[in-house]
Amino acid sequence: MPSSPPLLVADYRADVVYAVDGSLPRVVVEATLAEHAGFLALPKGASGRWAFADDADGALVVGDDSSVRRIPIAIPAEHIACDHDGRHVVVTSGTGMNEAPWSDVVTVVDLVRESSVRFRARTGEPGVVVAADQTTGEPTILLRHREPGAIEAVPLGSALEVGPHVPVLRGRILDDLAADGHGDVVHPQTGIMAVATGRGLERFVVDRGEPRALGVIPWPGDGRPYYLRLDPDSGHATGIVRGGSPAAGAWAVWTNTFVDIDLDTGATRSVPLPPGLAFRFALGAGTAAVAVIHPDGDAVVTVDRAEDRVAQHLPIPAMTHPPRPGHLPWDSVDGLPAQRRSIALDPSGDTIAVTSGGDSRLLLIRDGDTEIVEFPTPLNEGGHLFWAASDRPLNDLVGR
Repeated sequence: MPSSPPLLVADYRADVVYAVDGSLPRVVVEATLAEHAGFLALPKGASGRWAFADDADGALVVGDDSSVRRIPIAIPAEHIACDHDGRHVVVTSGTGMNEAPWSDVVTVVDLVRESSVRFRARTGEPGVVVAADQTTGEPTILLRHREPGAIEAVPLGSALEVGPHVPVLRGRILDDLAADGHGDVVHPQTGIMAVATGRGLERFVVDRGEPRALGVIPWPGDGRPYYLRLDPDSGHATGIVRGGSPAAGAWAVWTNTFVDIDLDTGATRSVPLPPGLAFRFALGAGTAAVAVIHPDGDAVVTVDRAEDRVAQHLPIPAMTHPPRPGHLPWDSVDGLPAQRRSIALDPSGDTIAVTSGGDSRLLLIRDGDTEIVEFPTPLNEGGHLFWAASDRPLNDLVGR
């Protein structure tokens, strides 16, 4: 099943990124992708097609179909995002192998000059988007803070002007945000930023340098999402609302609902999904695909987003070492890494790619047929997948 553009497969535990053009993987670059930050799709016309943070070498890895380059950044990386034209990429700091947030360093990379600057903000694994000021049009870095929750607006121009030695740079603060924010999205044209919290989908814009709240959209039903994606066709926010028992060990009975939310009007659509462990998902032309892990059998579920219904429920072979009910799904099993799945859709929405964590295996599903691609490394923790679309009307400016 050939793919164009190629599917990127990051085995970040084995420090390598592959490309799959047919049935054989080839090494693109040796690097340790920062799994939480993920891949960033760069807009058409940018000096590169994709980027990710290398959490071993401290570099932003930028690539296209023929080349890969590295630009220094601060690590461990937590989130990455770019501006509207893809020239500037912002990287925030996470915890790495530490139990509590400790780094307050934010890096801004200029892909044209192949240079980077750093400043200090606030510890706490901030989320990040870059949005245009509603009044001035000035590109602005919006940092989403937790505990306490806040939105901080830092003009991109001010960040680019900071000198050496990592100075402190603070922006204007809005503290009306729930403390449990996790999941960020921004509409490139309207500048509306949205954050997933326990209160709902909280929306903001920048107005004359100040972050301004637009109100909260309640989640449909029980629970909340922890991950959002921008639908590049409609500009809506999409996510999976997780409900049911709040206990992390009860993941087998968690409920899941796919949601689509108009960032401007607040109109919400939803599709119930099977119970189990479903986190990240993939978007394609008019569809979505979700890998659901469950003790009774794993499945790939596709959603017809035009008709708000489950279109397919495709059983897939179980992982050799799946998460165990009653235990945290990200805990190791028998001393092995916690295994899960990563999923992607090709730009046309015809082919689904899903990994089997720890089994060195990728499934390519199309028209009811499944092709297995074997890898030389285990794909522990499910790895990370990326299939870039080059002709979408909007671009998701946040790493996934």
